[in-house]
Amino acid sequence: MEKRKITIILTALITFSSAISSCGRRGYEEFVIPEQGPSTLQPIENIYRDNSDEELLSVTENTYKTVSSSDKLCEIQCKNSYYDVTLDKELGTPYDVGAAYAEAIQLAYENYTVFCEGYIFENINAAFNDLNNDYSSIEKRTDHFFSSLDKEYKDELEGFADTISGNSTGIKEDGILSKEEAILIQFVPDVLRSTACSAISANGKTTSTGERLTCRLLEWQLGSNNQLCENHAFIHMKNGDKSFVSLSYLGSLTILSAVNNDGLMLGELDVGSDNMVEYTSNNKISYTYALRYALENCTNAKEAATYLVSNASQFPYCVNVLATDKSDAFVAELCVSDEIGTSLIRDSNTPLMTGVDWNNPNYICAVNSFAAEGNNDNLSLVTNNIIRWKRYNELFCNENNLSLKRMKQLMTCEKTDNDLYRIRSNNLVHMMLVDYSTCKLHALLTDKDGVDDKPVFIDLGSWK
Repeated sequence: MEKRKITIILTALITFSSAISSCGRRGYEEFVIPEQGPSTLQPIENIYRDNSDEELLSVTENTYKTVSSSDKLCEIQCKNSYYDVTLDKELGTPYDVGAAYAEAIQLAYENYTVFCEGYIFENINAAFNDLNNDYSSIEKRTDHFFSSLDKEYKDELEGFADTISGNSTGIKEDGILSKEEAILIQFVPDVLRSTACSAISANGKTTSTGERLTCRLLEWQLGSNNQLCENHAFIHMKNGDKSFVSLSYLGSLTILSAVNNDGLMLGELDVGSDNMVEYTSNNKISYTYALRYALENCTNAKEAATYLVSNASQFPYCVNVLATDKSDAFVAELCVSDEIGTSLIRDSNTPLMTGVDWNNPNYICAVNSFAAEGNNDNLSLVTNNIIRWKRYNELFCNENNLSLKRMKQLMTCEKTDNDLYRIRSNNLVHMMLVDYSTCKLHALLTDKDGVDDKPVFIDLGSWK
């Protein structure tokens, strides 16, 4: 009986094979393997590199030229990688300081207005592809934010724009920087929004010095020729107990990454609310200028985060703000509408949303999404966000004796010659490290050749 079953099966297979042949199909012996390129797949361990000790040092750059405004309210030291700017609000009015900044910029960087207008329109065209040279909507947004500023900030920006602009008016691409365009350059994150950032902060329980270490990355459009990388600026705003330092670009009077005299550090991270709520600038205020107000009027991270949360509904976009000081670190999750989430202060013990893990409460991390339980989820559902979050978790959460050198090493250990999502992407503008043991800032500034495997860290000096 068993033998008969085998015979039936073999007969069926022969019949099936004949049927295939009768349909004109070829056997595998006739199949020709097509030509194909080499596989891009690689073992995960191959995405990391070893940093040399030399790469992990911080250099102090020499000044090759110093320029000053005629009234001495602004001095710019021109260095190889950045402009070191000092603005003195203790000796001049806000309008005069803004004007002095514009005057000194034109002495330091001859083609600044050409760069500025070109970069503005690259940002506009990246954000909108259907304006057909009608920029009235952009001008309307800009005017809303400018009109909402405190008088001090308005006067400062008026002084800058009046002095830096040419004889063109309105927002139009004509090769001449107009007053309206000079004002728009301050509001790119509010009007056009093109940032994608990340950050991590380690408390003293897990660092080698017993003091906090914070690292913040700004990612933005570098420009078609990486022109933003030729305009890095480290700005010292001298203004008594409202003094601060800011890492930004030349001509900026608002805040992207900054630390005040008390050691309060603030850095903003886009969250992506344009996919969740309709954009409007009506009755809204600039969140980057809200950061500046917090720097000038708050002395610690909790106070600043509380202020920002209380104003979140007035901002045009959802945004995270990392706020750290010597003792604490928070992420202010700022939601523009309670229909999509909640504005709150997240600390390292806040419960996280489902599907998101973090393995060490001595560290707090932020990417371009809210992370707190119950808030809008652009983290576990967005590949770039969750990969960067998990990479931070993998690299840092087993570190129990973190030094500044080790933080630099981990932040730059990913190879840049792969197509994978990385912490240090091709759009990195700057990386700012805040060392509370020395009260000093260190920075990695992308140069005109773009993001490179081998970093050069710069010692920017003290924030005090």
